[in-house]
Amino acid sequence: MKKAVYIFLVFSITSCFTPDEYLPKIDSEKINIPLNSTESPSTFIKLGFPTGTLSKEKSNWQLRFENTADEWGIYTNPTEPIRIFNTKINRYDLINLSSIDGNTIWEYDDVKSTNIKSAIGRWGDFDFPNPESYKDVYILNWTQDSQDYYYKFQILDADINTYHFKYGPLDETSFQIETINKQEVQLYSYFSLVNNEQVKTIEPNTNEWHIHFSYQVDSINKHTKIPYSSTSNSSLGLFPSFELNHEHVEIFLDTVMNFEQINYINSRNLTFEKSKNSIGLFYQKDPITSQLQSNSKQNLILRSDDEYYVIRALNIIGSSVGNHSVTFEIKKL
Repeated sequence: MKKAVYIFLVFSITSCFTPDEYLPKIDSEKINIPLNSTESPSTFIKLGFPTGTLSKEKSNWQLRFENTADEWGIYTNPTEPIRIFNTKINRYDLINLSSIDGNTIWEYDDVKSTNIKSAIGRWGDFDFPNPESYKDVYILNWTQDSQDYYYKFQILDADINTYHFKYGPLDETSFQIETINKQEVQLYSYFSLVNNEQVKTIEPNTNEWHIHFSYQVDSINKHTKIPYSSTSNSSLGLFPSFELNHEHVEIFLDTVMNFEQINYINSRNLTFEKSKNSIGLFYQKDPITSQLQSNSKQNLILRSDDEYYVIRALNIIGSSVGNHSVTFEIKKL
């Protein structure tokens, strides 16, 4: 009888405890991402096992337009130092080469911690279903293949699904009027002012990628510990960067745990945030040689729908930001 009571008590006590969640062994995979700023500056990856990659050749475009509903940002090509001057004049025919001088204040797209501030900025009143353009005329300038380009650009109007704009060389009276329809299957629509055409092969559909490894022009003084390549502007560098498919991905940057320690249980309650871009993550400079090095202390945890991943850089091959490759390790949690 005592033995029966003892067994009953042991069973009652042990049944009060919830067993630990079972974590199966997590496999990881390694992928190599080559980047070349003059030939193939862009690689998209789709997380999963196996991880899919898609590299893109360099294309000639200057502006990209947000396709997401209720977002109206217009940005420049992040791999080129394109500067912009808002004349604050809405008469397109009055803007010419005499509109700029040594006192002209030029703006560049400004990279923030999780976003980019457009040099074009708030071009209209967005408090209406159909934005109302201020019709300011902007001057764009960039150097390509040792040739200087000056263009003027004016947003005429927009509705819930389209942008309408006028553009042309700054020193000419002729102009083009273009309409870009928002394509919500992609984050951006891309346009080449020089070639007078919309470029449609830059970006895969949003359901086909999670991370876009590429480059970003930004101030050298802002990123003193991140390696870069020089540009036509001595104060701007070309930095390794990546963009995130912010419609489907949220992130958390971990610099404490080891890659091997990160799992589903200790990741699911983290505070994730939406981010559009990041400069120099995974990269650092050797303090003596200034050579490229991977930053082994950075683990990027990503949440996409109900799936979790963690990614880290293992090593970097190549001494130049403009031509190198990175080996990443990715683990699905």
